[in-house]
Amino acid sequence: MNSPPFMIGPDEMQAVLSAALRRVHGSDARLERWTAQPFLKRGKRRTARYDLDARSDGEPHVSHYQWVGKFYERNDDARKVATVLRELAAIDCGASGGFVVPSVLAYSAPNGLLLLTYESGDTITKAILRDGPGVLGAIGRALAVLHASPVTPDGSTSPAAMFGEVRPRISDLCARFPAKAAVLRRLLIRLESQTPAATATLSFLHGDLGPSQLLWQDGRVVFLDFDKCTRGDPALDLGNLLTQLHRLTLRKPGKLPAERGRVEYALEYGTDALEMHRDAVGAADRVLIVDDVLATGGTAGAAAHLVRDHRAELVGFTFLIELDFLKGREKLSGERVEALLHYA
Repeated sequence: MNSPPFMIGPDEMQAVLSAALRRVHGSDARLERWTAQPFLKRGKRRTARYDLDARSDGEPHVSHYQWVGKFYERNDDARKVATVLRELAAIDCGASGGFVVPSVLAYSAPNGLLLLTYESGDTITKAILRDGPGVLGAIGRALAVLHASPVTPDGSTSPAAMFGEVRPRISDLCARFPAKAAVLRRLLIRLESQTPAATATLSFLHGDLGPSQLLWQDGRVVFLDFDKCTRGDPALDLGNLLTQLHRLTLRKPGKLPAERGRVEYALEYGTDALEMHRDAVGAADRVLIVDDVLATGGTAGAAAHLVRDHRAELVGFTFLIELDFLKGREKLSGERVEALLHYA
């Protein structure tokens, strides 16, 4: 396991980029100039874009390249992603499925740095606004080929595995609100009893498919961020994507790729923030805010503020569960608030 990745010093970064350049473009390739800029941060994963100017012996002109560097804490995680991308390239799924994935350039294990080609394109939401049927059809065809590919990463995802992630969160809530622990445990049992059976045939899955992992590039779909790729039921990828395409996404800072609006809100012992793409909604839009749990109401109130900052009309809130004893509804006074389940 690597130590947590921090910014590599310029001399070491120069050496890493130079070595990768020679590997990709030949031993006579020379790095003349490079710059780096933060590109995206997803959880603990730091990502940077590198712009390189290089020249080879006998070439009169400088060549320009754009690469992406992703920093990993675990070598195994980086190698898993690199292997999957190389296997997809080897079987030429992109040509048959009309999609593109980043190419692997190099991996520097001491720095936990995976270097990939930088793939440009429009956001998938902008492309859908221009040509919804055409783009959605292309996404469907690309996913069919992706899911049928013979790539077999370790591990699999199933409803049971997803509940494995939920249980520790329920345990944490039980510890924080012991008076409601029995109610929360009964809720978990009820949800588990409604879990669908796992599929018998496991397909390759992206594992984290949403609009922020898709680009539209010259009539083709670009799939990004295979960090959570796994095997399972294709419905998991489809459900995740369709749910996000039909909703306005508000995320914690650093999660969204394009220009963002931001609002901060108070917590009991500090502050937090939400962000939303600036072009997500406008004055002609009516927005319903949907979330799983209404607790203290801080996040919901911040979401309402952010929607109205973008001049959209807020029509109300819908929650799966409302924890009435935390009185979050009081912070949403004057708003229409609906909840399916109530726990007093």
